[in-house]
Amino acid sequence: MTAHAPHRKTWPALLVLASMAQFLAAGCGNTEAKLSAQPDAAAKAVAVTVAKAEERMLPMGLDVTGTLMADAQTDIASEIEQRVVEVLVERGQFVNAGQVVARMHDQDAKNQLREAEASEAQIRERLGLVNGQTFDPLRTPEVQQARASMDRAEADYRRFVQLLEEGAVSRAEHDLRRADSLAAKAQYETAINQMRQLYQSLLAQKVRVAMGRKAMEDTVIRAPFSGVIAEKAANVGRYTKKGDRIATIVRIDPLRIELTIPEGAVAAVRKGQKVSFAVQSHPDRQFEGTIAYVGPAVRTESRVLVVEAIVPNPRELLQPGLFATAHIQLPAARPSVMVPAAAVKNEGGVFKLFVANEATAEVRIVQTGREAGGSVEILRGLSAGERVVSSQANGLTDGAAIAVQEAK
Repeated sequence: MTAHAPHRKTWPALLVLASMAQFLAAGCGNTEAKLSAQPDAAAKAVAVTVAKAEERMLPMGLDVTGTLMADAQTDIASEIEQRVVEVLVERGQFVNAGQVVARMHDQDAKNQLREAEASEAQIRERLGLVNGQTFDPLRTPEVQQARASMDRAEADYRRFVQLLEEGAVSRAEHDLRRADSLAAKAQYETAINQMRQLYQSLLAQKVRVAMGRKAMEDTVIRAPFSGVIAEKAANVGRYTKKGDRIATIVRIDPLRIELTIPEGAVAAVRKGQKVSFAVQSHPDRQFEGTIAYVGPAVRTESRVLVVEAIVPNPRELLQPGLFATAHIQLPAARPSVMVPAAAVKNEGGVFKLFVANEATAEVRIVQTGREAGGSVEILRGLSAGERVVSSQANGLTDGAAIAVQEAK
């Protein structure tokens, strides 16, 4: 039994050595896993180009874009239901305000006007207003005639009253003269009322005459203002309804140019400021206008203000609809924080950019101003010297890992 004792003592030592070997193996495995994970984390970082926000003096002006618009444009429409008998204009023709554009069939309107004028003349004659006198029912011929009859009947009645007292006439003769006097007085009052009613008829007839004259005027279609005929929509023989388009007229001298001003430059824009602009159809020319309208509010979706300038166009070199690049002279220059325009994203009227903080991206909401030379002015939300992501910003999120490369 003493011969087996040393062999039994070696088993615990072997177990300890095995446990230590297993622990060391596990530790080595964890270290290898951590080392292999580091390249994976680096691979997930987004490679971006960054640029520093710089403080610069913006030039004393604002470059914007806009669209030329007609000063006025309208459809010349028919005022009546009638047939077109004459069209006197063509497309591209200049017409003066009030110039005849087309004529409609007018015989029906003439007949109605003549009938109304004849009725008015008859009533005026009955009322004694042929020379434009002021209406007075007591001075009308029929009332004056009734008054004369009443006066005679009253005189006869007074005479028969006296004769009855003297016994020269009978009571029956007296009563007959009294009845004649009362009837004459009633006829006089009736005549006055009839003349008043007739005068009301005269007023109504005057309205008919005015309507007839308006109907005659409506058979002649005239230009509402001076301009160019842009479209001719009616031809001779066409039967038009009220409101049907005869032609379209456009006034292009002056023109208007609608410009959009970024939020940061709104305070510097005023009525009366000069605007110079160019259009592609005349690349070697500069045109000029004057701001006449400044919008009351900034548009929330785009953060811009709409202004309009009046543009003289006496030679008609410019046409409505042309796209224009414009420059507005501003009162003074100012130091501004500028970043590349590509760094700023417009998301539903909210302007955002990403700031590069060490190895992560931080999203910032900023207020933008003017644009100049591929850069945009930042009015609020960023300081000069901060680095912004100028490329590969799509898909970035706040706090995302980035691999920074300085812009060249």
